[in-house]
Amino acid sequence: MAAEPLSLPIPKLGPDVRGRERRARLIGLALLAPAIFVGLLFLYYPLLFIVQMSFTLGDSFLRPSGAVTTISNYSAMLGRYLPNLAVTVQLAGLATIADLIFGVPFAYILVRKVRYRDLVRAFMVFPMFGALYIAFGLRFILLPGGPATPLFELLGIPNASVLYSLPSVVFAMSIFTFPFMVMNVGTALSNVDPVLEEAAACLGATPRQTFTRILLPLTRAGIVAGCLMVFGWSLGTFAEPLLLGSINEQRTLAWTLYLKGVVQLDYGLSTAMGVVLLIFAFVVTYFSLRFTRGALVE
Repeated sequence: MAAEPLSLPIPKLGPDVRGRERRARLIGLALLAPAIFVGLLFLYYPLLFIVQMSFTLGDSFLRPSGAVTTISNYSAMLGRYLPNLAVTVQLAGLATIADLIFGVPFAYILVRKVRYRDLVRAFMVFPMFGALYIAFGLRFILLPGGPATPLFELLGIPNASVLYSLPSVVFAMSIFTFPFMVMNVGTALSNVDPVLEEAAACLGATPRQTFTRILLPLTRAGIVAGCLMVFGWSLGTFAEPLLLGSINEQRTLAWTLYLKGVVQLDYGLSTAMGVVLLIFAFVVTYFSLRFTRGALVE
């Protein structure tokens, strides 16, 4: 005769317990309601507004006669303004490469060698105050008669060739985004036990082998996060190409968007450019969260 399985009676929740749980859920929803309302009103509704305006012709969206629907704005983005998008991606990519080359060694020195690293991190906040300050500062330094003029005269380099050039724009962009790279890589390095490096050195590994076989695999998530963050921030570059770049660098999508929307009042095309930048930002953020999930938590 088979034994019957033991079963314990599950006590039923009384009406007072269920009432308390229901009130707790309602209180939680009531506390979230203001945040949900603000998010819908000031974030998602403006985004829908921009997307809707991007399918209108010129300034017809604000005309009393009504908007003229068209897809020519996105056709122009794939045709006439595709070089502007290419320049934007090029500048963002070069700034990312520059920050990667100098940011990873700096982060290693900051985490492993510097005693007062918190003080250094505090000073690194200053570039985040704004790209406009960095662009104006470099423009003052590189202008004829500026502090860098004696050095350029010694090297025989005209100031204008350095000031209005691609390297000056990339240099300014990389200064602004340098803290993002260092902080992401530094956080990942903080999670790596220095004992692993010491063990590798005791086993005869060279510094290069230690970096490629131990540090690089363990900090890959932080490096990817830093690169994606730098690239995402650099896509909206505005002040650096305007103040430091030549005509070619000034064709960035953000500056072109400003000219079309504010100067020429072509709201349809300017919002289409904004939607393209939003799509790029969304894609970069998605991959940043996907490849670095939980890897930067100390």
